[in-house]
Amino acid sequence: MSRKISGLSMIELLVSMILMSLVLLGLFNVELFSGHHVLSSDRRAKVQNEVSRSIDYMSKCVQQSTGGANNPPIKVYPSVGLQTGFQVRVDLNSPQTPSNLADDTWVSFSLDTNTLNATQGGVTEALTARIVAVFDANAMPGNPDKGFYVKITDQGTAVDIGLVGRYNPVAAADPDNPQIAMKTRLVSPNSSAQ
Repeated sequence: MSRKISGLSMIELLVSMILMSLVLLGLFNVELFSGHHVLSSDRRAKVQNEVSRSIDYMSKCVQQSTGGANNPPIKVYPSVGLQTGFQVRVDLNSPQTPSNLADDTWVSFSLDTNTLNATQGGVTEALTARIVAVFDANAMPGNPDKGFYVKITDQGTAVDIGLVGRYNPVAAADPDNPQIAMKTRLVSPNSSAQ
């Protein structure tokens, strides 16, 4: 009576271990690749939200601005002899009184290192701390690549704004440190030729 003993040979065992290792390695790489892109997308979304929220805040202030040719609603904001942003004359009264500029207040937008601030009535609020630390009040490049750009136009009734933010603003832009650039033109609807 011959009896066959079934089992695995050493070669069959090695081949199955190699195949299982390749499958596990493939799954690990998919997980690693997915995790990296999720992290990068999350960082990009955070920067984009902060820069967009800052522009929205500035837009709301410009929408409430008042002034005229002799008293422009938008002007450059000097800080200790340097130009670091712009100011908007805001009428916070309800209803607004565009003809009475004496009751208006100024909202200043300035860049301090990497933080874009809004100051009103002595109270400063940080809008975002992700701006690349460069301020330019003289030129609005076609494709802003760093900093906070401001160009006041139309006798102070409009302002072109460019903001460039990075997840880590002091490090170079790369896939792990995404950069977002936005620019817009804000026009004061309540300004008049006074």
